[in-house]
Amino acid sequence: MQPAIEHVSDTALMVAACRAHETELDCGLIRDPFARQLAGERGMAILADTPSRVFMQFGIGVRTRSMDELLAVAIAGGVDTVVNLGAGLDTRPWRLDLPPELLWIEVDFPDMLAYKSRALADAKPHCRLQRMSADLNDPAARAAALHRGQGRSLLMSEGLLMYLPGETVEALSKEALDPFRHWLLDVNSAETMRMVHGDFLRHIDHVRAESHLDGPEILETVQRAGWNVTEKRTYLGAGGAIVAPDRVALLMKELGITPDPDAPRPQDPCSGVWLFRKAS
Repeated sequence: MQPAIEHVSDTALMVAACRAHETELDCGLIRDPFARQLAGERGMAILADTPSRVFMQFGIGVRTRSMDELLAVAIAGGVDTVVNLGAGLDTRPWRLDLPPELLWIEVDFPDMLAYKSRALADAKPHCRLQRMSADLNDPAARAAALHRGQGRSLLMSEGLLMYLPGETVEALSKEALDPFRHWLLDVNSAETMRMVHGDFLRHIDHVRAESHLDGPEILETVQRAGWNVTEKRTYLGAGGAIVAPDRVALLMKELGITPDPDAPRPQDPCSGVWLFRKAS
């Protein structure tokens, strides 16, 4: 029986479980020593009973690695503050070699922040860390979260926008222009979602807003508000650049697929990680 995903926060447990399994592979794409503890028994059980867990784990590995790389690009370019909306169980302040003077602000529901604070009570972040609770669908709470952007700031939203109502994504895109210089986000097309999640997609759809946007719609909304693309890592393109052949071979073996070198390469120019800069 599939453990119920009752709230969008449950997906954070599942994602942490993906990072945990990827970390434990010799050829894994990331190293997150905190992931298994954060996922807990529930997160590991949700992933274990997910039919698409092998593909999902690989996808989370590619997404996490791509976000890490573009975050490093932004910090090298002068970013001194990161506001991570829907931070969930992200562990970048602890697992990445970040500048100690960098200010990292996590924004999420109070229960998620409290759970994470307890789980990582003995871990020391590599940068300055602050936390605040907020429901991003509430205009006042969203404004308070965005107000935390200061100086050369970057807004970060990983695995978040696809769950929000379209009207919240549109408002966020406009309201973030004033305090933020950069925005690091990820999107997925409906086709990629179906490919990665299969029948499990219905469990994810259960906790998505009825008016949620597809990946191309999110990108259109963000760019229409006044954000320009600086860099991107599309999943199909990034995979070839960052995934070692032995990791690909393992994926194919686990999926029971024999690679066909003559097969046409799938195309998806949307799904991936995008670094935006506000238009001048």
